[in-house]
Parts: sequence; C-alpha cells; structure tokens
Amino acid sequence: MRAYQFPYPETERETVVSRFGGADFRTHPTKVSLSRSPDLQNLICDQNDFLVKRTGWKTQQNYNAPLFGLFPLPDGSGLAVHAGTKLYARPATGTQAELCTDMNEAFSQSFVMNGVLYLLDGQTYRAVRKNSAGTAWEAVKVQDVAYVPTTTISAQPTGGGTSYEAVNLLTPKRINTFIGNGSATQFQVDAKNLDDTEVTAAVNGASVTVSSVNRTTGLITLASAPANANGLANVSITFSKTVTGYADKINQCRFAGLYGGKNDTRAFVAGNPDEPDCDWQSGLYDPTYFPDTGYTRMGTDASAIVGYLKQYESQLVIKSGGAQEATSYLRSYLMADDGTALYPLKQGAQGAGATAPRSFATLGDLPLFLSARGVQGAFGTAVAEQRTIRSVSDAIVPKLETEAGLENACAAVFEGKYYLAVNGHMYIADSTLTEENGDPAWFYWTEVPAQCLAVLDGRLWFGTADGRLCRFARADEDGAYCDDDAAIDAYWRTPTLPLADWGRVKTVRDVIPTLMPYSRSGATVQYENENGALLALSRNMDLFSFKTLDFSRFSFRCIPGAVSYRTRRRQHRMPLFAVRIGNDRPDEPFGLLALTIRWTQGQTVI
Repeated sequence: MRAYQFPYPETERETVVSRFGGADFRTHPTKVSLSRSPDLQNLICDQNDFLVKRTGWKTQQNYNAPLFGLFPLPDGSGLAVHAGTKLYARPATGTQAELCTDMNEAFSQSFVMNGVLYLLDGQTYRAVRKNSAGTAWEAVKVQDVAYVPTTTISAQPTGGGTSYEAVNLLTPKRINTFIGNGSATQFQVDAKNLDDTEVTAAVNGASVTVSSVNRTTGLITLASAPANANGLANVSITFSKTVTGYADKINQCRFAGLYGGKNDTRAFVAGNPDEPDCDWQSGLYDPTYFPDTGYTRMGTDASAIVGYLKQYESQLVIKSGGAQEATSYLRSYLMADDGTALYPLKQGAQGAGATAPRSFATLGDLPLFLSARGVQGAFGTAVAEQRTIRSVSDAIVPKLETEAGLENACAAVFEGKYYLAVNGHMYIADSTLTEENGDPAWFYWTEVPAQCLAVLDGRLWFGTADGRLCRFARADEDGAYCDDDAAIDAYWRTPTLPLADWGRVKTVRDVIPTLMPYSRSGATVQYENENGALLALSRNMDLFSFKTLDFSRFSFRCIPGAVSYRTRRRQHRMPLFAVRIGNDRPDEPFGLLALTIRWTQGQTVI
C-alpha cells in the first residue's frame, strides 16, 4: 500500500541589499554584483554607503549668451563669468561688473598665479586682477602689461655685449644696457628695423633725451654723452621690435598647466591650433613673460597636446593620439650647473589619447582625463609602461561612448567626487567608494545642462548653453530637491536576480525597502520580469512637521529613524526578478538604506 506524503512547507528565503555601490552599465544585468546597479540615475552615495537623491539646481542669473567659462576669483570673493563676448566679475554679494566685451566666443580655461587670474580663450591672453587702488577687478590684455626683457647687457656703444634674457613673445619691447665712455652719444642696439614706437633711454636710472633714431640700423643717438661708467653699465635703452606672429603663439593657446618640479613656479601653455604639438613655458613666477626660446615640440603635429596632469614631482603631457606616436610625455625638472632650470621630456607609450581639454582634474591623488575609451587615470610616472595610464570608467563606458561631442565635456572635483558633464548628463566618480577592481564607483545624473563647471564657497556651479548661471542646492535649503521647480526622477534598479537557483521558478512574497526619514518623502517600487514592469506600490513616507504639514498626506510618524514597509504584493512563477525603487516627485528627498526581497523556491523551469 502506497504511503501518502504530505508536501513540505515552502521555506521562505531572503535576499538583502544593504551596501550600495555605483552603476555597472557594462556587465549583463544578470551578472552585475548585488551592490551595484545596471540602471540608475540621479542618485549618489551618502558617506555611510546608502543611496540618496541628488539635490537640485537653481538658476542664479541669466546672461542671454552662452556661458563659456566660470572661474573663482583669486580671493574667493566671487566668480569671473565668460558669457558670449563679455567677461564679468560677479561677487557673492553686490553688483557684478563688466570687465571686457571682446572675449572669444569659445570655451575658455584659466590658472591662478601671484593672486592674478589668467584666462586663455584662444584669441586673447588676459589677466583678471585688482586695479591699482585695490578696489575693483579689471581685465587687461597680458601683452599690454607683459614683462620687458633685458636682451643684452654691458654692451659697448658700438654694440656687442652679453646676451641676457630671451625676447618675450608677448611684447615687442626690449631693453639693452650699455657702458658709457664719457664721449659716445650713439648706441647700437641688438635689433634692426625697429618699430615706429617711442624709444626711451636712461642714465643711472634717470631719463635722458633721445635726439634721433635710425630704425633701419638700430642706431640710437642721445642728446648728450653719458658719463664714463668705468666698465659698469650705466645706460639703458628701451625700444620695440615686432616679430610677426610672436604674440599669437600665446594668445591662441587654450589651456595651461602649472609646473616647476617641487613647486608650481611656471605656467606651460598649449592648444594653439597652428602649432598643436608645441607648448611654451613662462618665466619664473611670471606668466607675463614667455621667452621665445622656451618652447618644446612633442611628437608630430598629427597629434595635438590636449592637457596636463601633475603627478608627484613630474608633469604628464597628454596628447590626442590617433597617430603612430606616443600619447603621453613625462616632463621632469633639473637644475643645470649654471643655475638654469631645465625641463627634460621622456616619451611615453602609446595608449588612449585625450579627447576633452576641460576634462583634466585630480581626484584625491589620482589625475583623470577623458578619452574616447572613457575616463583614464594616471597611476605613476613610468610613462613607458602601458598600464601607467588606464581606464577607471569601464563600468560606464557603454553609456559614455554614445555621447556626442565628447571634446566639449567639462569636469570638476567637488567634495571627493569627479564630476564629468556632457550633453545634459553627468558622470560622477566617487573616490570614497571603490569597486572590486579598485576603480572608483560611478553614478549617473540626468537633466543637468552644464557646459562649464566651477566650485566656489563649497557649492558646485555651472553655466549653460542658453546663458544661465546655476548652482546646486544644499540639502537643507528650501526647494532643494527640484531643478528650477522641475521634479527630479531618481531611481535604483537591482541586477536581474536568479535568487539562488537559475533552474527553478520563485514566488516573490514581499519586497521591503528601508528608507531614510524625511519630513516629506516617498518611494515607488516596481517589480520587473521578462514581461515588463509591474507597479507594486507607491507610498508616502513622511514625518510629522508643521513646516510641511499637508492634511492630504497627514502622518503621525514623529521619530526620525529608519523606516521599513512591505509591498505585500506577490509575483508567482518567476525564474528571474528585479526591483526598481525611486522617487520622481517634486521637492521630495529620497534615501535608500536597504532592500529586502522575501521569496520561496518552486518547481523546475519547464
């Protein structure tokens, strides 16, 4: 006689996500790590490894012209705003001032040295500085205030002397010093075909009269003979000699890198489209002086220099690649026996070249830049090794490589995160979270129309193509969770889960999200299977607060602790399962602490 067998009760199991990493757009959804997501947006990890909705941004001012650059003023009092053809000094409080109206309508970059903000827009090299009274900012063309070099010293009246300083590319002016003999009134300078500008002279520092100038030969005649200086140089003559194209070498540059070995003592500028493989170095702590001998050519002009990275006591020069040549060069520093500073180069290996000059930034101690293969990191100065520069963004490359116009991407580092903006999207690398391979965790934001970025006063600012100056809000501000009054759609999706056994169907009995408490918040939970998405529950999760009191969603919850709730929705006979949870309501924060899926295992998949 056959015995009757009672069915075994189904054992309820749990799958819990309590630690949240970043996005993984590269791996198949069924193979993504449980802590990461194949589909997320507008979320970021809090310091305690739980997800929170990003804060929104607010328009602060409209310039009615594309914003091509935002630069904190050297004293931190506000921003220099490059809008269309105009440059403004916008203080944190008070009225902004228009500094100039002939800026190039193209993206600009900057650097700061000696309390002066230097701007490169590809047309005119400018300095933004305090005026002589120290009461207001002014923008001047550097070529108008450039350092005047003394090219020859201790010359006899008939010429000769010792070469001292190189010609400054930014100015035609030069100084020669001579040794007066008590009788000579004519002095031969070290150039011919002088400019039709005033020639001045001084004896022992006091101005004297120039009676005539032979501009063709460079012979200068003084009104009276300077005294005999007994072998010392007591005569100085200042004149101008323009070399066609010299000033444009610097004016047409687009970006700079500061370097000087252990200190950032010099500016190196590049990006001139006429000489894409060349950069120029400034004088010591003087970005108004670019010697005509201080240039370096790297590789061929088939591959352009795109940007600079500082790595320890070396500088990495990154090119665009594409040609059969190295894409990186290592610049180091040494002092010659005569005290001259030298900057030898070492050629690196071929690799991923840079794409966007405005994507260069350093996250912690990791220099980053954007290439056609994603964001690259520089991990050392052994540039001859292929793995010195490698991708740190494999998780987001499938989405990033579909973006158009990557050469216009811009980046900034803010609160330990690298923000890369392109086409209204942001890709964020979080240095406090690392994935299994050591790369930073990446997050993805939408509806952020930034085309230039800046950090000022602990806030992240950006400018838009339609002329808006915007600022991200702090979490404690009113309306912090709206983008100019528009709702922010934030969500996180689990990987597609087999729930322990690929070969059996499961019954999902419950999904239990654990949320951060806010005075007004909520969450929408969706189940996803092979047939699409099913809304499981949309629920308010408010705390009682007089500030946000709304009788249509009145809550007696007063204790600000973590809140869990059950969806109480079942899904039967599911071989694979995923959950999407988020919040798309205006002015509502959202924080996800944990997610629990309760399920039982059923029959073998037919």
